[in-house]
Amino acid sequence: MKLHMPSKKIIISTFSLFVAIAVLLTVVQAVYAEGEGPLTPIPGLGRLPNETLTRMHKQEISWYTDQEALLKEANSLSKTFTALIKAESAAQKNVDILQAGLDTFNAEVTSSREIHIVAGNAIFTAVGFRASGDVYNRLAAGQSILDGRDSLKEAHFRLIKAMADLRKSFVNWRQDRISYPHTDRYGY
Repeated sequence: MKLHMPSKKIIISTFSLFVAIAVLLTVVQAVYAEGEGPLTPIPGLGRLPNETLTRMHKQEISWYTDQEALLKEANSLSKTFTALIKAESAAQKNVDILQAGLDTFNAEVTSSREIHIVAGNAIFTAVGFRASGDVYNRLAAGQSILDGRDSLKEAHFRLIKAMADLRKSFVNWRQDRISYPHTDRYGY
């Protein structure tokens, strides 16, 4: 009895099929296990999952938009104080305290706006994120989030301090005007 051996083509095809299946199973398991295994730590953030990084990025975009609206309100406030200073100057009132407060306020708002622009560059460049918002590079995405957050925070604190200082200048001016009226309605 003669044994019939399979041809070389069949052996090579079968072997190639087994190699392809083995590679496919290895890759699928590795991709599936990426979310379950220990995540690479991001300096300053720790071992956050990609979903958390994506959510943080969206929150920074929202914070940026809210702060943009606050900067517009600061411009409106500056215009209101300018009108007050003009009206009080026309009435021959001392507006030195108001003018000094407004000048400081405008300088701080300008600084806040510049820092806000830096934050916008860090947030909207979206290094480490795909166009869809998903993370493709954890370290770069984490650094982008940290840079954006630090700039937003600094701009926020400067803007809030500027508003508090302007309010303090207004209170001091009003107190000075009430305590030491330069002229009253009788001209004394």
